[in-house]
Amino acid sequence: MFGALDYASGRLMWQLSPQKNGDEFARFLDQIAAAFPDESVIVVLDNVGYHKSHALRDQWQRLSHTLTPYWLPAYAPQLNLIERVWRWLKSKIACHRWWNAMDQLQSATEILLAAVEVHFHTTDGPSFQLVQNFCHSA
Repeated sequence: MFGALDYASGRLMWQLSPQKNGDEFARFLDQIAAAFPDESVIVVLDNVGYHKSHALRDQWQRLSHTLTPYWLPAYAPQLNLIERVWRWLKSKIACHRWWNAMDQLQSATEILLAAVEVHFHTTDGPSFQLVQNFCHSA
Protein backbone atom coordinates (compact mmCIF):
# COMPACT_ATOMS: atom_id res chain seq x y z
CA MET A 1 0.00 0.00 0.00
CA PHE A 2 1.13 3.50 -0.80
CA GLY A 3 -0.43 6.54 0.81
CA ALA A 4 -0.28 10.30 0.85
CA LEU A 5 -2.06 12.74 3.11
CA ASP A 6 -3.01 16.30 2.29
CA TYR A 7 -2.40 17.80 5.73
CA ALA A 8 -4.52 20.88 4.99
CA SER A 9 -7.72 19.12 3.91
CA GLY A 10 -7.38 15.74 5.63
CA ARG A 11 -7.77 13.96 2.29
CA LEU A 12 -6.05 10.60 2.18
CA MET A 13 -4.86 9.26 -1.17
CA TRP A 14 -3.84 5.63 -1.41
CA GLN A 15 -3.05 2.83 -3.79
CA LEU A 16 -3.20 -0.89 -3.10
CA SER A 17 -0.56 -2.75 -5.08
CA PRO A 18 0.52 -6.37 -5.21
CA GLN A 19 4.12 -5.28 -4.55
CA LYS A 20 5.98 -2.32 -3.11
CA ASN A 21 8.54 -1.40 -5.74
CA GLY A 22 9.65 1.45 -7.93
CA ASP A 23 7.18 0.80 -10.75
CA GLU A 24 4.19 0.77 -8.42
CA PHE A 25 5.47 3.84 -6.58
CA ALA A 26 5.90 5.66 -9.91
CA ARG A 27 2.23 4.94 -10.67
CA PHE A 28 1.31 6.38 -7.27
CA LEU A 29 3.34 9.54 -7.96
CA ASP A 30 1.41 9.93 -11.22
CA GLN A 31 -1.82 9.62 -9.23
CA ILE A 32 -0.72 12.38 -6.84
CA ALA A 33 0.37 14.65 -9.69
CA ALA A 34 -2.96 14.11 -11.48
CA ALA A 35 -4.88 15.03 -8.31
CA PHE A 36 -3.05 18.37 -8.06
CA PRO A 37 -2.42 19.39 -11.70
CA ASP A 38 -2.16 23.14 -11.09
CA GLU A 39 -0.46 23.10 -7.70
CA SER A 40 3.02 22.64 -6.36
CA VAL A 41 3.05 19.74 -3.91
CA ILE A 42 5.74 18.83 -1.39
CA VAL A 43 5.88 15.06 -0.93
CA VAL A 44 7.35 14.00 2.43
CA LEU A 45 9.17 10.69 2.06
CA ASP A 46 11.16 8.24 4.10
CA ASN A 47 14.31 6.66 2.72
CA VAL A 48 12.97 3.39 1.34
CA GLY A 49 15.24 2.33 -1.50
CA TYR A 50 12.65 2.48 -4.27
CA HIS A 51 11.81 6.12 -3.44
CA LYS A 52 15.31 7.11 -4.56
CA SER A 53 16.11 4.42 -7.12
CA HIS A 54 17.78 5.24 -10.41
CA ALA A 55 14.61 4.27 -12.23
CA LEU A 56 12.62 6.83 -10.23
CA ARG A 57 15.01 9.72 -10.83
CA ASP A 58 13.53 10.22 -14.30
CA GLN A 59 10.05 10.16 -12.77
CA TRP A 60 10.98 12.84 -10.22
CA GLN A 61 12.43 14.96 -13.05
CA ARG A 62 9.32 14.52 -15.19
CA LEU A 63 7.03 15.54 -12.31
CA SER A 64 9.28 18.29 -10.92
CA HIS A 65 6.83 21.02 -12.04
CA THR A 66 4.23 19.57 -9.65
CA LEU A 67 5.98 17.37 -7.05
CA THR A 68 8.95 18.27 -4.86
CA PRO A 69 10.37 15.50 -2.68
CA TYR A 70 11.28 16.26 0.93
CA TRP A 71 13.44 13.49 2.33
CA LEU A 72 13.16 12.71 6.03
CA PRO A 73 16.22 11.55 7.95
CA ALA A 74 16.92 7.84 7.87
CA TYR A 75 15.47 5.74 10.71
CA ALA A 76 13.04 8.45 11.82
CA PRO A 77 9.52 7.10 11.17
CA GLN A 78 8.17 9.24 14.01
CA LEU A 79 8.64 12.29 11.77
CA ASN A 80 6.39 10.92 9.04
CA LEU A 81 2.78 11.47 10.07
CA ILE A 82 1.47 8.93 7.56
CA GLU A 83 3.02 6.23 9.76
CA ARG A 84 0.40 7.11 12.40
CA VAL A 85 -2.32 6.59 9.82
CA TRP A 86 -0.91 3.13 8.99
CA ARG A 87 -0.78 2.23 12.68
CA TRP A 88 -4.43 3.30 13.10
CA LEU A 89 -5.44 1.37 9.97
CA LYS A 90 -3.69 -1.79 11.18
CA SER A 91 -5.43 -1.48 14.55
CA LYS A 92 -8.83 -1.40 12.79
CA ILE A 93 -8.17 -4.04 10.15
CA ALA A 94 -5.81 -6.52 11.79
CA CYS A 95 -6.45 -6.27 15.53
CA HIS A 96 -7.63 -9.67 16.76
CA ARG A 97 -8.64 -10.73 13.24
CA TRP A 98 -7.51 -13.44 10.86
CA TRP A 99 -8.23 -12.94 7.17
CA ASN A 100 -8.47 -16.16 5.16
CA ALA A 101 -8.90 -14.40 1.81
CA MET A 102 -6.73 -11.59 0.47
CA ASP A 103 -9.60 -10.10 -1.54
CA GLN A 104 -11.71 -9.70 1.63
CA LEU A 105 -8.82 -7.96 3.40
CA GLN A 106 -8.31 -5.65 0.44
CA SER A 107 -12.01 -4.87 0.23
CA ALA A 108 -12.23 -4.05 3.96
CA THR A 109 -9.13 -1.87 3.66
CA GLU A 110 -10.53 0.03 0.68
CA ILE A 111 -13.87 0.63 2.43
CA LEU A 112 -12.18 1.93 5.56
CA LEU A 113 -9.71 4.16 3.71
CA ALA A 114 -12.46 5.65 1.56
CA ALA A 115 -14.37 6.67 4.70
CA VAL A 116 -11.53 8.31 6.60
CA GLU A 117 -10.38 11.91 6.89
CA VAL A 118 -7.21 12.51 8.86
CA HIS A 119 -6.58 15.75 10.76
CA PHE A 120 -3.40 16.28 12.70
CA HIS A 121 -4.05 19.89 13.59
CA THR A 122 -7.19 21.56 14.84
CA THR A 123 -7.80 25.00 16.27
CA ASP A 124 -9.55 23.74 19.39
CA GLY A 125 -7.96 20.43 20.24
CA PRO A 126 -4.75 18.45 20.52
CA SER A 127 -2.11 18.85 17.86
CA PHE A 128 -2.34 15.29 16.59
CA GLN A 129 -5.85 13.99 16.19
CA LEU A 130 -7.05 11.18 13.95
CA VAL A 131 -10.67 11.80 13.01
CA GLN A 132 -12.99 9.42 11.19
CA ASN A 133 -16.13 10.74 9.60
CA PHE A 134 -18.58 8.21 11.02
CA CYS A 135 -21.54 9.62 9.05
CA HIS A 136 -19.91 8.61 5.75
CA SER A 137 -18.64 5.27 6.98
CA ALA A 138 -21.92 4.08 8.54
